[in-house]
Amino acid sequence: MFSSCDKESAAVSSVNITVTNGITGTGSAGATVKLYDDPNKANTGEAPAYTLTTDASGKITSQVDYIGGYYVVAEKGTQKSYYNGLIPIGIFKSQSEIDSSPKQTPVATVGSVKFKDTNADGIINDSDKTVAPTLYLESDQTALFNIAVY
Repeated sequence: MFSSCDKESAAVSSVNITVTNGITGTGSAGATVKLYDDPNKANTGEAPAYTLTTDASGKITSQVDYIGGYYVVAEKGTQKSYYNGLIPIGIFKSQSEIDSSPKQTPVATVGSVKFKDTNADGIINDSDKTVAPTLYLESDQTALFNIAVY
């Protein structure tokens, strides 16, 4: 004998995510995108709700459960869109760029990641840590999200 229960299915939303290389601006093929349902999970290493991989053009189209929003982290090799609470905004290209930027720890070098001074105090430190960028969803609609890795 078989039985079933009519369980109301969760609302679903479509997401279209594009990951680009922050240096070249081109699509980042094979990047891993993690969608977290809790802002702390991205910092503590807990499992994401979804792990997706970009196609050859750096894009992902997927269906996800509608929960209002996900915290997004993208990675490709050593490049990341989010570093344990700090948001990358580029790569230091010269010593003069380092000298004119907020002081950060570890000490910036040419070629290292430049982080966002979220509180505008001229220093990159724990006070600048924030939650991962958020992908906001509407039920039964398609959400577009662009993110760069550095």
